[in-house]
Amino acid sequence: MLKSHQFPRPDPRLWVILISAISLGASATAAAQPPPNIELKASFTAFHQPTSSIDGGGEFNLSSLLMRFKVTRPVSSSTIVGLSVKFDIDDYDFYGQTELGGLEPWNDVRRFGLGIPIFTRFGKQWSLGLSPSVDWLQEYGADSDDSMTFGSPVFVARSFARDKRLGLGAGIFRNVEDEWKVFPFVAVDWRFNEKWRLSNPFEADVLGPAGLELTYTLGNHWYLGGGGVYRSFRFRLDEEGVAPNGIGENEGIATFLRLHRAGDSGLDLDIYLGATVDGRLELKDSEGSKLASSDYDTAPFVAVTFSGEF
Repeated sequence: MLKSHQFPRPDPRLWVILISAISLGASATAAAQPPPNIELKASFTAFHQPTSSIDGGGEFNLSSLLMRFKVTRPVSSSTIVGLSVKFDIDDYDFYGQTELGGLEPWNDVRRFGLGIPIFTRFGKQWSLGLSPSVDWLQEYGADSDDSMTFGSPVFVARSFARDKRLGLGAGIFRNVEDEWKVFPFVAVDWRFNEKWRLSNPFEADVLGPAGLELTYTLGNHWYLGGGGVYRSFRFRLDEEGVAPNGIGENEGIATFLRLHRAGDSGLDLDIYLGATVDGRLELKDSEGSKLASSDYDTAPFVAVTFSGEF
C-alpha cells in the first residue's frame, strides 16, 4: 500500500542556485521582450509491474505513481527556458525469503526533483539542449541529506532538413554514492515520412530518458510506438532496515509498445505495454559496498499516462 508522504528537505544552497537561475532567465526575458508565450505542461502516470520471481528465492512486484509539472517560455527568438518539478512514489512488495538481506530489503521509495530545461538554437542548423536538475531518491524515513543527486543531460544536434535532427549527448550525474557517472547517447528526432518517426525523449518520462522509440502515425490523432530504454534507479535506504542507511538499486532494460492519443483539447493519453528484461536488484551498505544482488525474471508491466498542455 502507498503510505503517507514525507517530502525531502532540500539544501538551502540549492534553492539559492535555482532562484538565481530563474532570476537570470527573467532578466533575459525582460531584455529580449518576447511575447508572453508561456506553456504549462502536467502529467500523471500509474505504473504496475506484476509479481516476478527473483533468482535465489522470493518474488516482488512494483506499483508507481509519477507526477510531472513544467512551465516554459521563450527568453529570445532562439532560446526556451523552463522550470520542472517531479514527484514519484514506488511501492515495492516482496514475498518469501530473498537473498537481499531477508524478507523485505526495502518498500516505499520516492523521488522528488527540480530541474531547469534549456533549449537553444545557434547558427542555421545547430541546437543545444540541457536540463540541470537536483533530485532526492530515498526510501521513506531515509536521511534526505544522503539521498541527493544532481547533474544534467546535454546534447548537441544538427538539423539536416525539417524534422530531421541528429546529434550526440551525454548524461552527467552525481549519484547517491557520491560518484560521478557519465553515459553517452545518440540524440535523434528523424521523421522518415508522414507515417514513421524515430526519436528519443530529452526528458525523463515513465520509462526514463534517452531511450529510442519508433513511432507510426495511425491517423485520426492515434499513434503507435515501440522501443527500449536502459533504466537504473538507485536510492538511499532508511536507518532501520536490513542495510541501515544503505543503497538499493533496480535496473534493467525496458522494452515497450506505446499507444498514443492526441486529444483535440490538449489532453493526451498514453498506454504502455512492455517488459523489463535483464532485471537486477542490488543491495549495498552505507559506504556503497555491495552486500547482495539478484537477477529477476522478465517482468511485464503496464502504464497509463494522462497529460495536458495549457
